[in-house]
Amino acid sequence: MTRHHNLINGQWVEGTAYAPNQNPSNLDDIIGEYAQGDAAQVDDAMQAARRAFAAWSVTGIQARCDALDRIGSEILQRKDELGTLLAREEGKTRAEGIGEAARAGNIFRFFAGECLRTAGEVLPSVRPGIGIEVTREPLGVVALISPWNFPLAIPAWKIAPALAYGNCVVFKPADLVPGCAWALADIIHRAGLPAGAFHLVMGRGSVIGDALVTHPEVDAVSFTGSQSVGQRLAQCGDLFGRGHVNHRRAFSSSREPTYPQSLHRPVTMRSSRNQPIQWWRFQATRSYKRWGCRCTTPMSIPSSSQCSCSTVSMGTASGVGQMKRSCSSRLSSSQKPLRSQPRIFTRLRRRLLKT
Repeated sequence: MTRHHNLINGQWVEGTAYAPNQNPSNLDDIIGEYAQGDAAQVDDAMQAARRAFAAWSVTGIQARCDALDRIGSEILQRKDELGTLLAREEGKTRAEGIGEAARAGNIFRFFAGECLRTAGEVLPSVRPGIGIEVTREPLGVVALISPWNFPLAIPAWKIAPALAYGNCVVFKPADLVPGCAWALADIIHRAGLPAGAFHLVMGRGSVIGDALVTHPEVDAVSFTGSQSVGQRLAQCGDLFGRGHVNHRRAFSSSREPTYPQSLHRPVTMRSSRNQPIQWWRFQATRSYKRWGCRCTTPMSIPSSSQCSCSTVSMGTASGVGQMKRSCSSRLSSSQKPLRSQPRIFTRLRRRLLKT
């Protein structure tokens, strides 16, 4: 079985252990074995990124543009292959996987153009003979932590702008979806970046994530994931006096969002007089099509007094009924499996507690 290593300072480095990557649609399909890193590998990546930052941050904008354009172009050329890998690994349908791969490629190409559009400001001063010039500079070494539900698009949203503006990146993907992260890292590795500009460190979040946030060389952290993990990472950063604490204030508070309990991820109601069945069909497919694996999926939908029970039933039944449940790698499938068994029991438990 093929082993996939971490990428540190331009070299593929063996992990301290390896974990099998299993297809949730077909439990007999093992995609490969992926490295599990440790705090020592995080330190190696951080130190290498710090050394590379001095040169990468002043690299010409055309060179950065060309590198990101090569990355985006290869992703688009291989979108079918990468989309199929995404479907095998994460459980998303193949059609959605190909679409996500195309989006990731377009993100890199967009930020390739942004390299050439980096702007500043020149402002007048109230003091005679004084001018004010505003310029933008890279932050330094940034740690990027991404979730499992969009394993190509969200890393692209984080990595592309970070590299475009001259930062060095240490990327930690969700341990449930290392395959897409490794494939993306392989493309970036061959795009002509200097050795220390980009690093991939795979492994458990409790090991790699904590080491990234508390490392003395990290200048900024971008995290997308659950609120509980975000709060813990914020607290780790606070304890070590990281300078980017303010960037994480949004999820460092212990307060929950102030939605009513039935309106977590709320749906904005509209009049049901115009095409009510079609509206409820759309809400049903929006809720069930991706098994709630995106942050805008509603957990419950309020109904207005103008909407009858028969209208709700007909709309939701037709929406759910048109979905095709099959192996996620089939192009005709519109329903995906849950990525891991613990999530199945977690979601069932939540539903039972609500009822």
